[in-house]
Amino acid sequence: MTESLREKIYQSIRDDIACGKLFPGERLVESMLVERFKTSRSPIREALRQLESEGLISFERNKGITVSKLSIHEIDEIYSLRWLLESYAAHLSAERATKNDVAYLRDLHGKLKTAAKNSDLLSWIQNNILFHDFFSENSGNSNLHQVLSTVKRRVNRYHYMIVRIPGHFRVYIEQHGGLLRACELNNGRMAEKYMKAHIQTIREVLLDYLNKFPRF
Repeated sequence: MTESLREKIYQSIRDDIACGKLFPGERLVESMLVERFKTSRSPIREALRQLESEGLISFERNKGITVSKLSIHEIDEIYSLRWLLESYAAHLSAERATKNDVAYLRDLHGKLKTAAKNSDLLSWIQNNILFHDFFSENSGNSNLHQVLSTVKRRVNRYHYMIVRIPGHFRVYIEQHGGLLRACELNNGRMAEKYMKAHIQTIREVLLDYLNKFPRF
């Protein structure tokens, strides 16, 4: 078994969960995964163990392997952590932002506006992840980046739900614009303020949706 094969399988299943191709509660059948990836059971099991360690799947007696279903309480807790950690990362990153960093964020912001205008949900999700990842990756705090990456992986699967809820793109874009301006000014407090508002908005939109449609 090669590390690259296990990683490829892990990333593929993780992306399917994050993009909503695999729903919370949906079963994963090992024999079907073997057929899909044209490999033996060993790298499949290694990939599944990694996904389980991240809380994305669970092994249950008499049920087998299923995509984990987070309770509304768990989602609320995770977004509370994001509110704290990501706003701190935004503060640090804005103070360190260079002209190249600002140009990178401005380019992503433009792509997000275009995606919203065209209702291109896949483009929005991809560029939104890059926009948010910038702040943890450029905070200068490697431990903060690692913790945030783990926390965000727990709820990445809900991105596809959030973008399908109408009427919120304008607010998201305004809040992203505030983060961009904060980086232009190297204003950490301003960035922290906008990121807190942004994560709180996402949290409220998602929890409202899940309360209405609890099957997810």
